[in-house]
Amino acid sequence: MPSIIHISDSTHYSLLITHTHPPTNPYIKTQREGVTFKLRKKEMMSSERQLHSFSSSTVTVLISVFLVMFIISQAPHHHHHASAARIMETDNHDPFSDISNRVNLSVYYESLCPYCANFIVNHLVNIFQTDLINIVNLRLIPWGNTQIQPNDTWICQHGIDECKLDVTEACAINEWPKVETHFRFIYCVERLHLMNKHTQWQSCFASNGFDPKPLDNCYNNGLGYQLEKTYADETSNLNPRHKFVPWVLVNNFPLQQDYQNFVGYICKAYRGGYKKPNACKSSTTSTFLTINSSEAAPISTPQVTNP
Repeated sequence: MPSIIHISDSTHYSLLITHTHPPTNPYIKTQREGVTFKLRKKEMMSSERQLHSFSSSTVTVLISVFLVMFIISQAPHHHHHASAARIMETDNHDPFSDISNRVNLSVYYESLCPYCANFIVNHLVNIFQTDLINIVNLRLIPWGNTQIQPNDTWICQHGIDECKLDVTEACAINEWPKVETHFRFIYCVERLHLMNKHTQWQSCFASNGFDPKPLDNCYNNGLGYQLEKTYADETSNLNPRHKFVPWVLVNNFPLQQDYQNFVGYICKAYRGGYKKPNACKSSTTSTFLTINSSEAAPISTPQVTNP
């Protein structure tokens, strides 16, 4: 709502003008804030002309002010809240017609991998908090180092909970296809994992205003497992094969150890006609990271049987 501007005269005048026809008194009395002044008739006529001029000017000014207020009240107002919850609240309209020029950013990950959670929560989120999202097609593939055994059981690197959350996040991506929406849910789950609270992941429904029913149905009717098998095939067909997670690709080019500098690669890869985002002005691809080798191979974990 625009601010309401109240305009009032700083001094209040009460004018009591008495006419006699014909005037028999050369003086006419007026009252200003309780003080009586005597003005000659000539002076009063001049005052009346000034009053008329003042009134016309005042009306003109007031009309102008109200007109400006009306125009302001019709303008759209955007409220910005600086919090992690607003990740996906940015205006994500397509700023150019040729969306084929967007850069493809693919992230292969596991739901309970600490490196993946850190990347999603502290780095990947930046594409939504800047204008970078305007030139990016983001895909999340929750499978990572999970293995399917000949008897159709799954071995997840970080245990049964990871298998379940991988399926849940796959369902989120499928049921809420808009990237801002499913990323908000996945961000919430991964943030809880960084806080050692991943068992509270269901709180992400209420905290983000999501209806849990679509994900419950997807998980329980077997669709989630089919989605995960599709992700398993896609991950196994990577060339070159992934060596660890998160495994990040920009236009199918693997960033390998330099994955945290994904912004620089996106900016260099973009060839569209839309102006490059502000985030590209300070991006770099010169920093290399050390990845813990324990993420490169699955460890012994409980098995989950595909129903």
